[in-house]
Amino acid sequence: MTLLSTEKEPGSRAKSASARHDGMVAANVAQHDRLAGREEDAWAGRAGAFQADPRRPLDALLSKIASYLQPDDTLIDVGGGAGRLSLPLAARCREVLIVDPSPAMGEGFHEIVEAARISNARFVPGGWLETGGIEGEVALVAHVTYFVPAITPFIQKLQASIRRRIVLCVRSVPPPNQIGPFFRLAHGEELAPVPGHKELLAVLDELGVAAELIDVGPAAKSATVAIGKTREDAVRLEVESAKKAGWLGAVNPARLGQLIEQRFDDLLVETEQGFLRQSVVGARDLLITWSTR
Repeated sequence: MTLLSTEKEPGSRAKSASARHDGMVAANVAQHDRLAGREEDAWAGRAGAFQADPRRPLDALLSKIASYLQPDDTLIDVGGGAGRLSLPLAARCREVLIVDPSPAMGEGFHEIVEAARISNARFVPGGWLETGGIEGEVALVAHVTYFVPAITPFIQKLQASIRRRIVLCVRSVPPPNQIGPFFRLAHGEELAPVPGHKELLAVLDELGVAAELIDVGPAAKSATVAIGKTREDAVRLEVESAKKAGWLGAVNPARLGQLIEQRFDDLLVETEQGFLRQSVVGARDLLITWSTR
């Protein structure tokens, strides 16, 4: 694991970092609503992909997060969904609280904790800014900031609610941006990208937060897209992923499959595991973390 440079690109302060971050989120939402419509629960139908065995061995990412925990800690997992990352850490702290607005994720969480007989984890339904009375020693915010419409109050509430350490987990290529080439094929326009670690670091710098950016290593397997072992499987899985993610809109799924087949070698690459998106190759798991003391 290595520390990465947190220097910002020249000219990135032309407008406030928080305005740039929030503007990117708003543009992505507006594009999605225009082309595909708004969903009541965007994670309905996908929650199962975010369930994982909470008793599995800790990988490099989870091991690093676990290193910040103490036995008497309350871990607050903001936007933690079904507990894919925080439930494996429940045995290393006093309590895990997952704060998440998705009913589908809540159902997935309860299935996992009941099956694994985890007694020190609780799901709190609601968005982070709308939920009161939540405090703890450590906060985990994994792959959530891409979607936060008002990043400054989100960070400020974390600062006020967490007694020792905040850990943000992001990917060098944000998962929502990895569909860019497929989105362009389907809709004939560029995907409006969500903000990534550079935009987030600029916000923290603007708020006077001295954060570390830690490169944990190669990105872990995607929770939302299975790896196709054959070219046919890869095309089918990409189309299924697009349907579940809800960004296809009026585009015929069969038409998307045809377009992927035509541009296959530009979109996907064969690896030892199977066919991966070109946009995923070389992606890294990153932690942005700081002490609140």
